[in-house]
Order: sequence, then C-alpha cells, then structure tokens
Amino acid sequence: MTLRDDPFTILGVKEEASREEVKRAYRRLAMFWHPDRNPSPIAGSEFKRVHAAYELLCDPQRLAVWRQTLAAEATPGDPVAGTVGDDLVQALILTLEEAASGCHKNVELIDCVCCHHCAGSGRVQHDHLVPCPACSGCGRVSRPGGRTSRCDICAGRGYLRETACTDCTGSGWQQALRTLAVTVPPGLLDGERLRLTRQAPRPPGGEEAAAGDLYLEIRFAAHALFVLQGRDLHCQVPVSVFRRLAGGRVEVPTLTGSASLELSPWAQQPGEHRLPGCGYPGKRARAAGDLVVHLASIDPHVGPEDIELLEGLEDRLAADLDRRAPQLAAWELQMRARRQGASG
Repeated sequence: MTLRDDPFTILGVKEEASREEVKRAYRRLAMFWHPDRNPSPIAGSEFKRVHAAYELLCDPQRLAVWRQTLAAEATPGDPVAGTVGDDLVQALILTLEEAASGCHKNVELIDCVCCHHCAGSGRVQHDHLVPCPACSGCGRVSRPGGRTSRCDICAGRGYLRETACTDCTGSGWQQALRTLAVTVPPGLLDGERLRLTRQAPRPPGGEEAAAGDLYLEIRFAAHALFVLQGRDLHCQVPVSVFRRLAGGRVEVPTLTGSASLELSPWAQQPGEHRLPGCGYPGKRARAAGDLVVHLASIDPHVGPEDIELLEGLEDRLAADLDRRAPQLAAWELQMRARRQGASG
C-alpha cells in the first residue's frame, strides 16, 4: 500500500469505527471483489487493495507508523528525501517601463494536486448502493451486433458500493490553478531569468516529491516608441523643417515621461542626438544607457500666407547666395552658363 491508499476510505469506514465495523465492511467488500465471484478485470487488484487496507487497520503498530508517515508527508517543506520534481521555464512578458522600474506581477500555473474528494485513491465509498455507471444499473451492456452481455464492472448486479471518483475520473489527482505574486527587480534585460525555488508545478502523482524550481524568462513586449539596443534606447522623433532650421527645444519621450532636447540653429541634417543616462537603467554598478534620438524631418503643408513668408525668405537668400548657400550659388552658375550657351 502507498500513502495515498487511505485504508478508511477503501473500506468505507470512519476513523473512529470499531473493530467489528471494520470487519463487517471488509467481509462485504471482499465477497464483492473476490475474483472467484466477480469476473471484472479489476476484481483481483481491488480485492488485494481491500485486503491490504483491512490488514493495516487490524495492526495498531503498523497503523501508527502509517499515520506518522502520512503526517510527515503533509508537513510543508519536508518532502520525501532525494525526490525533486522537474524544473520549469516560463516566459514573463513585460513592457519596457515595467522592466526598467521593476514591478509586481501575478503568474498563473496549472498544478496537479491530490483529489480532495477521494483523498487521492481514485475511488469513492458510498453509504448505500449506487447504480453502476457502466450499465446504468441494469446489469447488462451492449455488444457489437445488437447483443448484450453481463456488465463486467458490477458483475451483472447493476449496483456498486464503491465507484471511481467522478471529480478526478479515477486518477486520484486534479488540475488546479495556482497564482504566484512575483516581484520583478528593476533593470532586467530580455532573456534574463528569475529563479523561484521549489515553485514549479508537480506532475500527476508527484505530491511526495519536492517541487522543482520555476524560472521566469524575461521577454519584452514590442514598444510603440522605443527600440532597445544593449541599454541604449533608440527613438525616432518627427520634427518640422522649420524647427530643424531655427533650432530650439524639442520634447522627446523617455521611459519615465519626457525630456528636452536643445537643437542648434541651421542643423542641416536631422542626425542622431544622445541624452546620456536617459536610456534603460543599469543594474548593480552598471551605468544606465543613453537615449538616442533620431530626428525625422517633416515638410509640413503650407498655406497662402506661409508662401508669402517663404517667398520673402527666398528673396533674402538670393541676395546673399554665395555666403549662405554655396551649393545653390554653384548651381545657379551652371544654369546661367547653359542659358548663355543656348542663346549664343
């Protein structure tokens, strides 16, 4: 017998039952499950199980040892020596903001636990006879060709005192949802793991073993604004061509809000701008990364009043083209030479 074969459950008696009550229950079940009387394929194993339970209850010394062992097994943190379940690696999806600042997350796991209804035996003792689930209480089952024959499960009686547990379908274990509250420290990178000791789910029937370790592998969700490279955050920021030429302050996003980027006037190329220490935070003694801003120059739609202003700027530019725009001045010389060549 194993620890999960509760002798009181098998014989269908209470723990305070007298010796005579135990004997009567044993005789009733032994007669029912005896292989010479019951043709069921499981009769032999069930008869042995009933007999083992009776012998245990009739031996006070063995029963005391069984109870002590069962109590020790139920003590938290005191698993059977040398048995440890498998480890489990599970992804934990975080946003960049959650990973950067640290967060609290709930992790759901599917555990296999001992069935409470049948105490893990897979069998249920009834106070009265119940219809056999295989033949619905008639004692006969259908066979190919339209024939019927005697039900092997109830030996044609149609009723049973003990049946498979419906809560666990006779397996002795059930699946249950377990929620872990996990604290994620700040500054973890994609692919790093958090180890939760002895928190992995146990396999079916593995209640005697210590649970393995649960490893939560950090995975970053795609972000609408940032791309992380190392600890540098890269961000593309649109800016109008007017601001790019005039310079001034541009507001850029960060993981904790926003920051200001000062542009110098006449920045001819959008280029790359760094804000030191404004990227992904460091861990332990490691420094934080930079925020790398990539400016995308935007040519806005202009109206009639804007065109008048732009024409004025173009006239001012043409008056000092050699100094202010040498490339345009060189181009004008080429165009002038082609006009003169065509007219000559």
